[in-house]
Amino acid sequence: MSQTTQAHAVRRELPGRSAGQLSESTLWSILTIESAAPEPEHRDWGDAVIRRVAVPLSAQARAWGGYRFGFTRNPAPDHPAVHLHLRAAEVVVGRAWKFARTLADGNAAALGPVKLSTPIDIVYPPLPGEPVPELMEATFARFGGEHGLKLVAEVSELSADLAMWAVNRFPGPSMRSTLGALLLFDAAHAMMRGRRSALWPDRRATSWDYYWNAHLQACIGASGQPAEHVRRAMVARMAPRIMPMHRVMAALASEPAVDLWRKRWGQAIDLYLYRADKQRVSRSAQRLTMAASGLMLNRLGISLREEATLGLYARAWSKEAEAHYSGEG
Repeated sequence: MSQTTQAHAVRRELPGRSAGQLSESTLWSILTIESAAPEPEHRDWGDAVIRRVAVPLSAQARAWGGYRFGFTRNPAPDHPAVHLHLRAAEVVVGRAWKFARTLADGNAAALGPVKLSTPIDIVYPPLPGEPVPELMEATFARFGGEHGLKLVAEVSELSADLAMWAVNRFPGPSMRSTLGALLLFDAAHAMMRGRRSALWPDRRATSWDYYWNAHLQACIGASGQPAEHVRRAMVARMAPRIMPMHRVMAALASEPAVDLWRKRWGQAIDLYLYRADKQRVSRSAQRLTMAASGLMLNRLGISLREEATLGLYARAWSKEAEAHYSGEG
């Protein structure tokens, strides 16, 4: 008997659309996979979903003509879930989600019992004059509306590919956290010192300290705890750990594959911000960079609280420090 069960969810379609119109439209579809066990048997349950479902599904969806594939995680240990996102024609969406169920069933020994939601389908982009789907409002606000979301698509796809690679390359969370610290640094450095950074004054108007203060505030503020108290305690606690962590970061940075991914990530952020400025996206360079970085770390399986800690390591990192620890300076 299959261990995959259907979770209750509502299939959402915009009003006024016939089934025929919907089938000819591009959908933004979301399928959620969550553990049906009271407690997952292992901490890396979300990693197993990404390895065994998201990775093969991504390749197959692209082969079938999917435009964009991505995922996000709910890292809560008491309710782990992976949300798969696919933008494609309806026929491709249907095939992809059927394949996802097949993958979940075929990997029951590794995943345990899981629940797959009824897909949430949104016709996207909405036609002129039609309201923004409620489910998209927060995403629009985060990235600066429809144009902003379109611009971040390439960065998002790269971060999904990078995360899938990292989950396979680094099965344990420790090295992935180290990679996360490097990627946080690379994004901030690309914003302020990227090849095109001088073309948008806003990218260089933010100081290094201000950026990381804002990053820390965003991470610990979202945790619902008194931000200033948490910030002071965290800075005091983590200060002695920065140098040892930097040695690990340097060792990881010396790996050729890691170096290649970091360069691609930094170049993607630089180009993304250049295009956002040209399109006059109504968000600051800092806000766009932090949003893209946050999505990247979520996909690596890093919580907001851990991201705050990694930001302290990234803040104290520099190109000069990397050269020094690598024996090049």
